[in-house]
Amino acid sequence: MNDAPHPTERALASAERDLARLQARIETTRAVLRGLLQQVVQAESRMTRSQAALLLEVNEELVVAALRAQTDADTAVQELDVVARSAELDALTQLPNRQLLMDRIAQGLASARRHGGRLALLFIDLNDFKQINDTLGHAAGDAVLELTAQRLASAVREVDTVSRYGGDEFVILLAELAHPSGAARIADKLAAALAAPAAIGGQTIGLMASIGISVFPDDGTDAETLIALADAAMYCAKRQGVGRYAFHGQPAVGEASAAHTPSVGPAASQ
Repeated sequence: MNDAPHPTERALASAERDLARLQARIETTRAVLRGLLQQVVQAESRMTRSQAALLLEVNEELVVAALRAQTDADTAVQELDVVARSAELDALTQLPNRQLLMDRIAQGLASARRHGGRLALLFIDLNDFKQINDTLGHAAGDAVLELTAQRLASAVREVDTVSRYGGDEFVILLAELAHPSGAARIADKLAAALAAPAAIGGQTIGLMASIGISVFPDDGTDAETLIALADAAMYCAKRQGVGRYAFHGQPAVGEASAAHTPSVGPAASQ
């Protein structure tokens, strides 16, 4: 069993450490400002003409410190924004992670309810990904996941969300779906995008995936139900042959491959 922290957990832990460092920096700056303000009060209480220069010097230091504090605050806001974004992305593929996906689904469901529309979830599992890892190594497996992320993202609209759900599983949110048949067209497009040969780890690989589809409001009305039904439909498609897709409660569709392994061969010369 692999007890290594999940990439999302590592990203969240890193974000928490960065936030703690930024908060410590801001508190240090505030302490400096408090000290300078105390010096101003003390200087005013005992000021004589001979001490006017001291007050002027303290005021100048206060202005400089205030400017530095503002700069630090602006920098902290920018760094916090970067940290917040990184905590919502998968460390390997830079796709939205499960947490961000759930937020996007909630937004999509709220919009669909307001406008009486539909949305669909596509649950995607790469066929025989373990064999790629075992045959070509984990570095090649990571490269396959990155390539998969790129190809999935290129096959959908900007309003849709492609996320890495975990391992070699991806979930796609199709927002503003006019008709379930639109999800079928996207599934065909995704399969074609994945199947294009690619050179990975010195080999030419053609990927295939099993895809399960659930539709709001036809199949369910909440994120957890829709994800579970799309996952079940994916397993239904996989049982009927690799490279297929299936809607919840319907037979699988698509061309099953005669071979049950990804196409692996020597990489073509570049």
